[in-house]
Amino acid sequence: MKNQRSLSAWSVAATSLLFAGCSQLSGGVPNDRGATTGGASGSSGSVGPDGAGGPSYTGLGKDGECTIDEPPAARLVRLSYRQLGNSTIAELGPEAMTGVDIVELNKREFQTLLNEGDLINGQVLPKTVSIAEAAAASLVAPARFTAVTGCTAPTTDACAQQYLAKYAEGSYRRPLTADESASMLKLYADLKTAGNSIDESVRYTVEGITIAPPSLYRTEFGVKGADGLYALDAYEKASELSYFITNGPPDKTLLDAAKAGALSTAEGVASEVDRLIALPASATNLGEVVTAYYRLSDLSTTIKDPMLFPSYQGLVRSMYTETQKFIQEMLWQGTVNDLLTTRKTFIDEKLAAFYGVQYPGGTGFVPFEFPVGQRKGLLTQASFLSMHSRTNTTSVVSRGLYINSSILCGQTIPSPPAANAAQIDALNKNTMLNEREKADVRATTSPCNGCHASFDQYGLVLETYDAIGKYRATYPDGKAIDTSVKLPALAGGAQVTDVTQLIDTVTQNGTYSVCLSTNMLKYALGSAGAITSTDCSVKSIHDSFKTTDQSFASLVRQVALSKTLAVRKGAQ
Repeated sequence: MKNQRSLSAWSVAATSLLFAGCSQLSGGVPNDRGATTGGASGSSGSVGPDGAGGPSYTGLGKDGECTIDEPPAARLVRLSYRQLGNSTIAELGPEAMTGVDIVELNKREFQTLLNEGDLINGQVLPKTVSIAEAAAASLVAPARFTAVTGCTAPTTDACAQQYLAKYAEGSYRRPLTADESASMLKLYADLKTAGNSIDESVRYTVEGITIAPPSLYRTEFGVKGADGLYALDAYEKASELSYFITNGPPDKTLLDAAKAGALSTAEGVASEVDRLIALPASATNLGEVVTAYYRLSDLSTTIKDPMLFPSYQGLVRSMYTETQKFIQEMLWQGTVNDLLTTRKTFIDEKLAAFYGVQYPGGTGFVPFEFPVGQRKGLLTQASFLSMHSRTNTTSVVSRGLYINSSILCGQTIPSPPAANAAQIDALNKNTMLNEREKADVRATTSPCNGCHASFDQYGLVLETYDAIGKYRATYPDGKAIDTSVKLPALAGGAQVTDVTQLIDTVTQNGTYSVCLSTNMLKYALGSAGAITSTDCSVKSIHDSFKTTDQSFASLVRQVALSKTLAVRKGAQ
């Protein structure tokens, strides 16, 4: 049996621990988990988005003050493949994921479970099992088995059982219940009875633990307080915060804090949040999160007409790297508004030539600052401008829709009526009109003007950048490009002359930072749900954020400390 998988091992692993785990998850918070009713909540000050154009919040209560929206319901949250892989690596080391493609870095989704699914089903199970199998297989080599388990050959039952208890507690991210401990020991004993050696029984039990529900899911059941809400217990809070900030399981320090009751106070939670944010894993994870939110991976499938843009294909990798490095670095410098307002970026020699600037020297990508008036922030980078253009020309509609939804969190724009499809197609194919003229047609044509009035302006201010992001002053027909527009009400309604004024407006009036607050809350909850930028849960976070240095780290901190993350409604 040493070199082949035991069917009996799989059968036992897939029943004993699964059913034992299900009974614990469905039963709510076990009595012997050392639960605490404490939870932190962000302050709810009076400093909201300043200037014109800030959002109008829903749920207004007495005297016009915004009250916290109804908390999310108690629930189970499945770990994503990446989170399960990271959790397994935390217990067994990187060797545990050898040969397992958890997820390609540049394919990460912003709301992962919306794509993977939040339940274990026929599609999710095979990949989940492959992670568990890899974990067990990583313990085959005797030297590694000893290094991981601490059990020297010949392995004794006492050492094996001690290690398995440790592995299960780490995988479940909390102390085991009596039933869970008994179930695990029974599985180990049944495996030995089936003819497996001690080492084999350990490996198969590790596999069973890895696919048990408490490993695959984290709970948000909470403990009922005097206010009728359910505050997440210490271990639930530890897992929630850790997977939000690092995309991995709570480390020993965080689990020790949970065990000691340190997470029962706002100060204790804040201390651990600050520590987590400072970890290298947090910078990596949150950089990936924001990169995924802005859908940078779409650049790899963005195609341009090679006759019109012969240099494009040779620039794609440089465009991607510029934005990836920009996000990863700028998140941790200055304020969140710098993502749109800074003239700093990273360029290589190819991009320097493309942008028409002098390469600073050095090797590969180096820091660079554009001269005043040329470019600033994400919206003027070649990657963004290329992704939101057609193959042969720019697209006021695509660029406008993206800024409306992803930068400013505007209302979702419905698809145009089918009855107008021919009319729209004819306008798009009309080569006698440039993009500005097509926008003018939409602005004066019903029913087009009803929707396009809320986003075309955002695309028009970018018309001085062509379909791959190169600056231009005129259209191919020789007509001068006019980027002056009156902004939609969402952005403040002001008259602006170019994209730099749009950027200044939406960063100064708070519309952009409110939108970013909204999306970081969505990510922290692991569900898009029904959260909008006008919800009071967002206002509470943003009000607190406005009293800070307004850095990205401070925004993450306010989300982590918010009441929205701390409490749930209803018993499980």
